[in-house]
Amino acid sequence: MGVRGLTTFIEKNAAVYLKPHELHDTNLVIDGDNLCVQLFKRSQKVGLALGGNYDAYYRTVVDFFDMLQLVNVVPYVLLDGGYESRKIAIVRYRMQQRILKMKGFHVPAINSATPPMLREVFVDAMRESGVAFMRCAFEADDEVAILARKLGCPVLSYDSDFYIHDVQYIPYVTLSSKVYRKVSDREGENFKVGIVERKQTKKARQRGDGVRYIAQCGDQDVVEGEGEVETYSYLDCCLYTIDNLTGPHDQLGKEMIPLFAVLLGNDYIERNVLRAFYEAISTGRVNRKINQQERRLKVILKWLQNHTFESATRAIIRHIKGEQKQQVYRQILTAIRGYNCEDCVALHYFGLQDQTAQETPLEDDEIEKDLQTRLGAIADGEETMEETVDEASFLDSEEEEEDESASNEGQKEKSKDDQEDELSRHNSCDEEHDKDENDLLQEESDAEEIIMDGHEPLIGPELKRNKFTDRNWPDWFKRIYSAAQVPRFLADLIHSNLYINYPQIEDVKRQDSNRLSGPILRTVFAILKTSFKVKTTEFKYVTRRVPGTGVVNATVTDACLPAGVEYNPAKLPNVTILRKLFEDAGIEKCDELFETIRSVPSNLRLYFLAIIYWAKNCPDVNLAYVHALVVCILQLQIVDKALKSLNRNVDQFRQAHREYLEQQRQTSKTSEQSAGKPDVAFNRTFYNKLASGTSRASALLAYDHLIQHFSYKEEEVRGRRKMWIEAGTMHTLASFQSVCFNLYALTPLLGYPVENLRMHELYNTLFVYNVYEGMKNLADLGEYERTVIFRHSATLYAAVCVMVRFVETYVPELKGRTVRAKTGKAAKRKQQPVVHVQPITIRPANDWDGGKKDESSESDDGEGYVDVNNKFSQLLLAG
Repeated sequence: MGVRGLTTFIEKNAAVYLKPHELHDTNLVIDGDNLCVQLFKRSQKVGLALGGNYDAYYRTVVDFFDMLQLVNVVPYVLLDGGYESRKIAIVRYRMQQRILKMKGFHVPAINSATPPMLREVFVDAMRESGVAFMRCAFEADDEVAILARKLGCPVLSYDSDFYIHDVQYIPYVTLSSKVYRKVSDREGENFKVGIVERKQTKKARQRGDGVRYIAQCGDQDVVEGEGEVETYSYLDCCLYTIDNLTGPHDQLGKEMIPLFAVLLGNDYIERNVLRAFYEAISTGRVNRKINQQERRLKVILKWLQNHTFESATRAIIRHIKGEQKQQVYRQILTAIRGYNCEDCVALHYFGLQDQTAQETPLEDDEIEKDLQTRLGAIADGEETMEETVDEASFLDSEEEEEDESASNEGQKEKSKDDQEDELSRHNSCDEEHDKDENDLLQEESDAEEIIMDGHEPLIGPELKRNKFTDRNWPDWFKRIYSAAQVPRFLADLIHSNLYINYPQIEDVKRQDSNRLSGPILRTVFAILKTSFKVKTTEFKYVTRRVPGTGVVNATVTDACLPAGVEYNPAKLPNVTILRKLFEDAGIEKCDELFETIRSVPSNLRLYFLAIIYWAKNCPDVNLAYVHALVVCILQLQIVDKALKSLNRNVDQFRQAHREYLEQQRQTSKTSEQSAGKPDVAFNRTFYNKLASGTSRASALLAYDHLIQHFSYKEEEVRGRRKMWIEAGTMHTLASFQSVCFNLYALTPLLGYPVENLRMHELYNTLFVYNVYEGMKNLADLGEYERTVIFRHSATLYAAVCVMVRFVETYVPELKGRTVRAKTGKAAKRKQQPVVHVQPITIRPANDWDGGKKDESSESDDGEGYVDVNNKFSQLLLAG
């Protein structure tokens, strides 16, 4: 949810609020979605995401949990679920910011956009690492805090909410990426610390080998002697508890923490709602060295110290406009509930025992009744706002001499801050569609007891409650949803009849890339609604506006199963629904497709179904796209696994294998060029032979060419090196990811008629983009692959031919599609020839050493060969 400004405030005062901590030998509750995003940022250091660096990201996640295992930390990961209605406004605002980033299509601006299947790859990596995880029905913050209290262990996240929860909190940014080994005596007075080399065998780690000691304290002989010593590995980090905030520095009682959170504001309450309250507090002299939010935070802390919970609550509500009192009162109730709730679903899900004293938590109604009683028992005049807080008394004393002009400057800054809040509020929703906001979700409402303040109602009887629960969800869906077998957006569909289409990296001038997957999405919704008595066939579809950069609400109708098709969760797997989808998509040989797909390796079946569906329904797809996807499969599944070393740096790779690559080129240049297109079927037998028959030498030679596609190439324009991407190519690839994502959501509902996608083994957007851009204008794609990419890897070239032919069989129109010509500014900016000129020779291994030519290999390899993709090939021969 996030508390505005609190993270910055804590970081600026880290010495006061954050304490050094050694993390080891403990349980650890992890805010899953937050960690998912933080590890995504880390994976970008390996290579640009560009909409999906799933392979690099997967390795980053597995590496993180391996690190926790080294220090004997047992993680329990809780994932967010669906959106609550109060979250919709901020979701729309974030959508709009993402759309604005895409508008210019510059790589640095859009690379922060999270790929659509990021969370699914995160879940796959956790399964691989044996981590316990659970998806919550809605936001997981409260569940994370409760589980951590039950287990008496820390929370790992980077969400400011946990600064005001009563938990041990480790901010992710303070957690080291190095594992330390500490050897000390029992008293801890004599010790030495070293860094563990993580790339070593398990036995070596247990023996203590591979540790580079960097620090020593006390008597070295005691530590290295034969006496009793304590040895353990740990991660360096900082630990925060609520006691750091409530005392002894600020003396704010824990009872006041819910009010403190509400007054700071969060994603659920707009700051301008509390403007009247802020203005009622005198801030005294203004310290220009402290920003507006930090001043506000310190003033609120000081003001709360002078109030009881009851007087502070009434004083706050008194200064809120009548129509907004309900919102603030509801936020106070929600905060109190969060701090009092001890019912922990995750504890039972993981089969754990509560390690805290058992207390009977108050029900929501009891909490509200208690709050109303406490507020009503106060005398009318007790909560006056006559007292003022002199900010200069507790801010830096250096500015005591500031004059009235400084105070006026502070007031201007406050006004500017409020204007920015107002602007962001309006920008979060398109003005013409603000009226649709209330139609997205309807909160459940009950009649409330009127809270009186003198002669006026303090809170009206029409107060709405937030009661988001999964009690109406069918058990079969709860089971697969809690296990994170389906994406989180299914909670919005089943609970709120809502789909929020976060845009990918795509062309904002065209219809959103998810439209191609509309039939799949409607089928998912229809299946979810089969368990409800009221049959709904419509849902809200929140997406970007075309044209423009706004957010619009659409209504999807006729979301029902095909005629004559039924869904029964007790009778699975159900392949009929999947087959019907492909029939309606126009696949003429649909029966043959679903018969032959059974012979394809199980981990590739759904992926090739997705390729066929996408190629059939997207007119922009041509053969070059299919070739690029197939080459990516071979790179991730065959070449990477054969090499066992995933070095993505071109110079480092070639420098390390320079002599070996040169030797293999000399010995493998005879039989490769004579290989023709194989006439075999795409089945398990063929693929198993491919996986086992691809030698390390063959894989290295192929990787020598393919490795360059994992990095983005800067291009020189008017004397400057710039990076940009082709909007049309990215839009087409985004539509492919959309098809994959929706099929990924549908497959578990059907009981896995085919194995679900593991995207980190199949797809990397940057790689596919680069391969496609390099071959989209070639006259003969197969010839280019045979003579350039897989020149020394006949088995891999054969695999490309077999897999592409499999797709062509069911989408024959692919052969007639051509690359769409550029128009407008893009065509003027970057003219490309119709025929791509491609040198016939492989770049020699010593190209990075001054660009010397390998004359012997050039004369032998090029003899008598005519490259159909190079119109100057015969001139080279004549010369």
